[in-house]
Amino acid sequence: MDQIICLGDSITQHGWDVGKRGWVAQLSQAYVRRLDVLSRGFSGYNTRWTTLLLAQMLPRSLLGTRLITVFFGANDAQHAPLKQHVPLDEFVQNTRAIIENLREKAPFARIILITPPPVGDSLWAKTREAEGRVADRTNVVTRQYAAAVVGLAAELAVPCVDLWTVIETKREAHSGLPFAGYEVFSWDGLHLNENGNDVLFNEVLRTIRLNYADLDPDILPFVLPAHTEIIEGTREELLGFVLSE
Repeated sequence: MDQIICLGDSITQHGWDVGKRGWVAQLSQAYVRRLDVLSRGFSGYNTRWTTLLLAQMLPRSLLGTRLITVFFGANDAQHAPLKQHVPLDEFVQNTRAIIENLREKAPFARIILITPPPVGDSLWAKTREAEGRVADRTNVVTRQYAAAVVGLAAELAVPCVDLWTVIETKREAHSGLPFAGYEVFSWDGLHLNENGNDVLFNEVLRTIRLNYADLDPDILPFVLPAHTEIIEGTREELLGFVLSE
C-alpha cells in the first residue's frame, strides 16, 4: 500500500498512544486498508537535529508516499541556551529546508504543516516542578513559533493546521478552570491528552478534505476487494483481482 508519513517530535511519537486517542492512531484507523500511516515522531527533537538526521528519520524509499505531515516547534521554542532551543529565524530556515528536502525526495507527496500547540504555563510549571526541574517553555514564545509556521506555510503554498490558535480558541470556554482551560487539551501543559488528540486529528482530516480532496479516506477505495466481493475464493478469481489493477 501507499503511505502517509507523520514527521515530528514527541507529540507525533505519542500520537500512537491509543490510551490517549492518539491523533496518528486515529489517522491510521481512518485510512485502514487504504493507506499505511507511518509515524516518524522523535521525542525531544527540534528542526536543527531533524535537518541533519532527516535521511535516517525517513524510510529508505519514499516511493508511494502520498502525504507527509510536518510538526515541529514545541522543542525549538525551549528557552535559550537549553539544548533543544533553536532561534526563531533558524527555526524558519530549518523548516523550509525540511520541506524542500521532502519535495525533492518525494515529489508527488502532498505536505501539511502543523504548528506547535499552546503551552499551559502554570500546568507545565507544575509538571516540571514534580520532576524536580524548572519550566523551560512559555506560551508567549511558543506563539511566535506557531505564527512563523503559519507564515512559512503561506510562503511555500503548503496547507497548515494552526493548532495553536485552534486550541487557544477552544480553551477560552474553560478559562475558569484551575489551569485556565489548558488541562482540557493537555495532560501536562505541553503534550496532548484525549481531547487535544481529537482536535488535532479532526483538523488534519479537515485540512486534507479541503486541500487534497482525492486523499479523503471516505472516497479512497480499499486495497484489494472486500470479502463480500469475493464470490468463490478460488485461486483464479483472486489472481484476477491482482491482474486487473
